[in-house]
Amino acid sequence: MASRRLVTIIMLIVVTSLLTGCWNSREMDGFSIVTALGIDKVEEEGRYEVTIELVNPAEVVGGEQSTPGRASTTTIYSAKGDTLISAIRRVSEQTPRKIYFPYTQTVVFGEGLARSGIEVIFDLLERNQEFRSTPRVLIAKDNTAKNILSILSPLEKIPGQKLVKTSEVSGQTLGETLQVKIMEFVKKLTSDGIEPLASGVSILGQSKDGESTANIEQTTPNSLIKSEGLAIFKKGKLIRWVDREKARGMLWIINKIDSTIVNLSCDEKPNAISFNVTDTRTSLRATETNGIPTIDIHVKQEGEMEEVLCEIDLTNRDTISKIEKQIEEKTKVEIEQAIQIAKEENSDVFGFGEAINRENPKIWREKIKKDYEEIFPELKVNIKVDSYVIETGMRKESYIKE
Repeated sequence: MASRRLVTIIMLIVVTSLLTGCWNSREMDGFSIVTALGIDKVEEEGRYEVTIELVNPAEVVGGEQSTPGRASTTTIYSAKGDTLISAIRRVSEQTPRKIYFPYTQTVVFGEGLARSGIEVIFDLLERNQEFRSTPRVLIAKDNTAKNILSILSPLEKIPGQKLVKTSEVSGQTLGETLQVKIMEFVKKLTSDGIEPLASGVSILGQSKDGESTANIEQTTPNSLIKSEGLAIFKKGKLIRWVDREKARGMLWIINKIDSTIVNLSCDEKPNAISFNVTDTRTSLRATETNGIPTIDIHVKQEGEMEEVLCEIDLTNRDTISKIEKQIEEKTKVEIEQAIQIAKEENSDVFGFGEAINRENPKIWREKIKKDYEEIFPELKVNIKVDSYVIETGMRKESYIKE
């Protein structure tokens, strides 16, 4: 949806430019639309390297104004500076038009910068009127933001849109990644009792192979963008990556799973049953006894059987009950693993501290807040999971049984 809106905006700009005679050599006089912004840490020639993705409207829209053959729909520019704004101004030395940020879809941080701290970066992103608070925050896993933005991808005309949509689709189908807007990230970054999470993006293949249009002209691209893992932050710094079930465990807790597949064992066969979670709701509340806080997590899941590779009778209510129990146990284990990781890193990415503050602001303010780093790793957490199989599919009996 966001991609279609952006293309529509570009088409309107192109048509207006054509009608008013402002079109010149496939470029518009006036503004360069920034669709993605990448920020990296560098050790020389300034502290920051900024990379911007500028859209080429003619190639996005197509038609007579497009280049014969296949040309890139975007152009990448990079520059370095001691401050973020100075690096952005240095980029302007390379472009013939004013850089325009209101339509930026995503901000990608290189892992090196994320590990050194990104808290100060958001001062410009929030203070400058051109930047909106809605772009998605992504972290380049084991790579730089510059390399990530340089990859040309098939199916999507604008690479920045590819980043956003890949992370979105991955989160909706696997339940292992998270869509986070700048305003949400900053709110957690600056709040007491909670730390931010962000999704990671990595490169499959060599980054240099993905910078040429040849990468999108073949059935098997040499280089692709992959949505991968959750980045755990503490005090504005990336401190650890988690992926797969451990990442899903974190998202169970913060109620950010749309859909996911839970694989179960059957007849001593691992991953013989696939259960599709279609609806999940998590409630999180804090209680206290004699000033000692406890966190209660309650997860409710509903879903349907997707695949059965063992001999079971899905018409039998006892069989369904055993499957539901197995789903509950596996979800609980994933949640416990996620909590253990957060406690090891002493990073409350779940907002347990916020829950305590909401329940009893006085206890939080007088007894917990100043010592929360010592309290959080020892915090008692109760977990309850209720799972319900609401559909068994069009087959009631296992194919293997027949």
